Amino acid sequence: MHTKSKEENIDILRNIVLFEDFKEDDETLKKINELFWESKSKKGDVIIKEGEEGDELYIIKRGSVRILKNTLQNEPYTVVLLNAEQHVFFGEIGLLLNDKRSATVVAEEDCIFLVTNRERFIKFGEKEPYIALLITRKIAQILAKRLYKANQDVVTLFSALVSEIDSEGSLF
Repeated sequence: MHTKSKEENIDILRNIVLFEDFKEDDETLKKINELFWESKSKKGDVIIKEGEEGDELYIIKRGSVRILKNTLQNEPYTVVLLNAEQHVFFGEIGLLLNDKRSATVVAEEDCIFLVTNRERFIKFGEKEPYIALLITRKIAQILAKRLYKANQDVVTLFSALVSEIDSEGSLF
């Protein structure tokens, strides 16, 4: 990777929440940068497919993606649009376990990603356990917040259903 590209990548990593503990530490960011390779996708390419196994984490370096989920009727709906200016990533669960993907990700335009995978992250953790621990903690915090929100959403939906049953006397 060229020096200019490495510097650009380090600036990108500095703004990613997973690495915020190191945003003032260029030497650590250089080590983290070694985890990643660049991957390009064309507009319309499927980066991740819901239901397929995967273990890669993607950081959007350039471009934008659409995150899609399937309804029970197997119809896709857009969850969110993400772009490089938002300093975002997706697929982080893949670093912790090789499991089925929970959503589909499609390139909205030509994209460049910084990509790493579980195997590289585990090897990195063996060489740099403290850095990997702090990154893993960030992932755990993100997942815990999502779980908390999902639990709140379930309670809200349940409360709305109970309220509807109470006001109608029955659901049907």
